[in-house]
Amino acid sequence: MNTRILTTLTFCAILLLTNRWLSYQEGIDILKAADTNSYMTIAEAAPGLPSLAPSALLPTNHTARFVVPYLVGTFVHLTGVSHERLFLLATLFFCGLVVWSVHRLLLEIGCSDSQYALAMALLIFNPYMFRYYLAVPAMVNDVVFVAGLALTLLGLVRGGLAIVLVGCLVAIAGRQNALVFLPALGFWMVMGEKWRIGGWMPSVMRFGIVATSVVAVYLAIGRVIAPFSVRGMEGDALTGFVRWLLVPSVGKLNILAEYVLRTVICLLFPIMILLSAALVKRFRGIKITAFFVWMPREFWLSMLFVAALYGFAFLGGPELFMSGVTRYVSHALPAMVLAFAIAMKRYNLFSDAEPSLMLALGALCAMGSFHHMTTFGGTTSDKAMYFAVMYCILAIFAGVIAFVALRQKS
Repeated sequence: MNTRILTTLTFCAILLLTNRWLSYQEGIDILKAADTNSYMTIAEAAPGLPSLAPSALLPTNHTARFVVPYLVGTFVHLTGVSHERLFLLATLFFCGLVVWSVHRLLLEIGCSDSQYALAMALLIFNPYMFRYYLAVPAMVNDVVFVAGLALTLLGLVRGGLAIVLVGCLVAIAGRQNALVFLPALGFWMVMGEKWRIGGWMPSVMRFGIVATSVVAVYLAIGRVIAPFSVRGMEGDALTGFVRWLLVPSVGKLNILAEYVLRTVICLLFPIMILLSAALVKRFRGIKITAFFVWMPREFWLSMLFVAALYGFAFLGGPELFMSGVTRYVSHALPAMVLAFAIAMKRYNLFSDAEPSLMLALGALCAMGSFHHMTTFGGTTSDKAMYFAVMYCILAIFAGVIAFVALRQKS
């Protein structure tokens, strides 16, 4: 079997064997996955649509993600399999699609075996990427969005319009966030290496086809869900941070510090490793600013996706998003891993590092994946700060080991 496939399957097996598996109700009680009430209502009504009293209408930010819950409910109706089991199968499928898409991305840009293993470890062992959804499978829509994003990135790297279009449509079926990354998509389809053939006008036209399709599907979904929906928190999600800043209250600085930590922690491992690489280059006479300026264009185009999704997550503000902002930021992880892989390829990082140091890096990534709520059995969030501190320490150690590994090859 191919070494890279074996590596990925091993990482996935470790993830699955160490994850918590909660029932539908336990997901609501323990992980506060109240969104699943809306998704289950849609699934239980399939193959019809929910017919609800005015007081029981579902928020539009939930019902706009009705496609996969509706398909799950339809399969339940046809097969008699339980809703919980089919939600789990759907979650496993879309998690697998994320992994497969990133696998193909890493092959496309030509990573070495060690670079591939490190990038996959950063994806699969991120505690916010898959573990939550495996524990609460009815929250599958987030993974649907991430799978769509990963497919979109694969299409962009390959220069394939059809893959980009399919990826974007999958993403908008999962979450409305697909509208947020359309500007980043436009930049890539106009400026990306494999999209500039024939001039900028054909590139703009191709982007127009994709953007129009995404918006059209979004509007069509809005028409379908109108009879059983009531306006949700869409507006608050865009203005929450500004409104929170404008309201005077005590202890805002501490709240802001916690909020910033929660938004950054998901991406901390790749950030620390990249900073270590930049520091090694600094010792070799390359300024840290030059280290990033000399990155390929696709690095920055990938980071535009990260910035778009990070910014959207951050704008909700601590009052609205404090408990879930890390999970929202995790949606950008495929783009972050792609940017990280492009950086490794650009500077030939870790391609010839000592196996023992690469193993140590992988072990730190795996240790960091053991989230206190989705692995070994916490039932409350009282250990959240403890986990955050430990995760930051592990990320710092990863940066130190990366520095040592890269410094040895100077």
